Formats: sequence, C-alpha cells, structure tokens
Amino acid sequence: MRYGDFASICERSAVPVCRLFGNAVLPSCYLNVYSAKSALFVNLPDFVISIIAFFFIAYLAFRAHRKIDAVGRREMTLLLSFFCIMLAFNIAGADLIHGSSLVNKWLGVVNTALVVSFFWALILFGAVGFQIMADGSLKSMLTIIGTSLIILISMGYIAADTALGISDGLKPKPSDPLYSPGVFTIYLVFPLVAIVIFGLLQMTIVIKFLSARLPMVWLLCAFICFAAGQAIMFGASKKMCESTNRRIDGAFFATLLDTAAMSCVYGFWSAITVDDSNVYEEEEYKF
Repeated sequence: MRYGDFASICERSAVPVCRLFGNAVLPSCYLNVYSAKSALFVNLPDFVISIIAFFFIAYLAFRAHRKIDAVGRREMTLLLSFFCIMLAFNIAGADLIHGSSLVNKWLGVVNTALVVSFFWALILFGAVGFQIMADGSLKSMLTIIGTSLIILISMGYIAADTALGISDGLKPKPSDPLYSPGVFTIYLVFPLVAIVIFGLLQMTIVIKFLSARLPMVWLLCAFICFAAGQAIMFGASKKMCESTNRRIDGAFFATLLDTAAMSCVYGFWSAITVDDSNVYEEEEYKF
C-alpha cells in the first residue's frame, strides 16, 4: 500500500474518513442496507454497539466526576466526554448514509477532525500526572479544551479542503482520487504516535514514582484492545463481511474493542488514583 493512498483501506473497510472522497467510495463488501427516511443504515450492528458504548462511557464519565478526591478527575471526565462525542459522530458519519453528498462529506470532515483532536487530548491527559499544571484547575482545563479546539479546527480545515477543494491545494487529483498524504498522516499516523507518547508517559509515572505495578496490566490491556480493534477493522473486515453474508463486519468489533480500550484507560487511571497513600513512594507523588 502506498503512503497516503486510501484505495485499499476504503475497499476493505467502511471507515468515516472515506466519506471525504465521495458517496461512491464504499467497501467491496458492505452490509445489508436498511432505509430510515432520508438516510440509510449501512451498518446496523455498529450503530447498536455504538449506542451501548455511548451510554457505558457516559456512565464511566459520571463515575469519574464523582471521584471527588481523585487527581485528574476533571481531565478524565473531559476525555471520556470527548470519546462520547466521537461515538455520536461515528454513528452519524459511518453507520448512516444521507441523501446529500455534501452532508456525508461534512460528516467525514467532522469525524476526521474529532479523531485527531481526541488523540491530542489523550496526550495532554497523559501529562496531567506530572503536575506541570495543577490538575482540575482552570488553567489545566482551558489548556486541554483550547488546544483541542485549535487542533479540531485546523484538522477540520485540512479534511474539508481535501473533500471540497476549498483552495484546490489538498484535493486529490482526478487521476488519483483516493490519494491524500495529509489526511493519511493526521488520521492514521498521528493517533499511533499519540498512543505511543501516552503509553510512555504513563509507564514513566508508574515505574518511576509509584510502588504499585498492577496498574500496568490495565495499560497493557488498553493497548491490546486498541491494536486488536484496528487489526480487525483494517485487516479482517472484508473477510468477516463475506463470511457472515453481509451481516457484520470489522466496524462492530473495532467499536467494541475501542470502547474496551477506553474503559481500560479509565481502569488504569482509577487504579493509580486510589486514596490509599501506601501506593505512593516517599516523594508523595500523585497522578
């Protein structure tokens, strides 16, 4: 696969970013379609699991918010809320096809921008434990929200320019309509970099400052779930669709495993923010 080329990706799996390139960009095997007024359900199983995931993550956000004495509770609540927003737009932009090509493209734009800004927020959340700024403070929250909004708008412009040809600088050429190195970098490469940075930050906190090692299990599970979800989405979705007679594809399991990964991140945070001071070293370092 050529770097920046979405042809093989969009041919194997129905990811929201493919909407940037037009309504005709569908996987070679797509699920049974169900009509719903002005829109079509093109992935009912993923729609259902996304609804369940939304309420489950919202429940975790509520629990995080209730942990009054936990360090980083506001930042965790914000991160979980961000994930819920991403799930909501995934439903609108991946599981439904709307009658208007322009609506579909804009939903692809928003989905792309949300993914990038979420992983940017994940990096910032990973740095909360170093207490560069007091956790839960106005400065900390505004930093995460403000920079994430800047990333959202910036990446949204790149995606919109690619989809709509606002400046003609990023729109793919007619001879190569699914080639976009810019979108490829921000949508596929940057999240991987963000996960590596987040993992290194959390391992540094656990290994250097905490006496407990059990939280590393949560972190490892999060990485495994995320990696498995992406592998199924991009590697096995087409075969899964064909073998189930177009009843289910990799998107269902990707959403399920991404939600599991986010739950493990919550579990990791909860494990290292317990009130028992015995888990901390003499430096009294807190996450």
